[in-house]
Amino acid sequence: VEVAIKMCLQYNYIKGNKKFVFIAFENAFHGDTFAAMAASGISFFTHIFKDYFIDVKRISLPNHENIDAVKNQLNKLIDENEVAGFIFEPLVQGSSGMKMYEAKFLDELIRICQENEVLTIADEVMTGFGRTGTLFASNQLKTNPDLFCFSKALTGGFTPMAITTCTENIYQAFYDNDINKAFFHGHTYTANPIGCAAAIASLDLTLNAIQNKTIDFIEQKNRDFHKPLVNKLAIKNFRTKGIILAFELDTKLDSSYYGKLRNDLYKHFIDKGVLLRPIGNTIYIFPPYCISENQLEKIYHSILSLPKTILY
Repeated sequence: VEVAIKMCLQYNYIKGNKKFVFIAFENAFHGDTFAAMAASGISFFTHIFKDYFIDVKRISLPNHENIDAVKNQLNKLIDENEVAGFIFEPLVQGSSGMKMYEAKFLDELIRICQENEVLTIADEVMTGFGRTGTLFASNQLKTNPDLFCFSKALTGGFTPMAITTCTENIYQAFYDNDINKAFFHGHTYTANPIGCAAAIASLDLTLNAIQNKTIDFIEQKNRDFHKPLVNKLAIKNFRTKGIILAFELDTKLDSSYYGKLRNDLYKHFIDKGVLLRPIGNTIYIFPPYCISENQLEKIYHSILSLPKTILY
């Protein structure tokens, strides 16, 4: 993400445009380095650094009710600011509680950006490599973003590695005999051979999981879990996307990010031998493709066995 934001800024500089403002969704999360923190929603994770951030304007996550208002909001921000780029988590906002939105709405926002020469960045660090049902969440769009950010499942979590890609048009802006146009960014372990080998192996496994319908199997099991879940617990906003299942507990208890409810839920799941990471009152399942049917059933059972002493 840091690379993508720097590339947007330098691309505009090379083109002679003084564009320095970015647009992001409310409650986004894009990482912990400085530009990535700035693009993320301001929270207790980042508020002490906010005076040092690049300028980021925020728009609401689009849905059926607000899409026209969000488009107007985006157009107004572009008209009133020198906007270099729009960064987003495609289709699913992870750290804010697996908030899901439709591809057709994101398509409309990307088209507005492209019509106004605003670069678009798809942060696929969480959504990439099959998690939303297609290889990348952006494969469900009709309009391609300009830059992509990949990590996490890129190496199957084996070793840290990330990739930032861009369109040929952006690449050509940096490709010049003038050394001042070069993009100077390289960490010590950039493109290290162990990470590259792990990424190639992980990609083979991911493509195999897609081709063998493993992801479809997990998605169907998650959907089938809806009936026993609503028969047992008071929940709201049940949703699935690819392998991701999420819902909110319908409770009046404190639902803050790291509140007592969240901590009690986490301890319950650990006691059951299941590693889940509730966010407030949001419970989500995010399984690996190698999970067995029995292991999935164990996760479901751990949720159905939540005691009333935790929930009410």
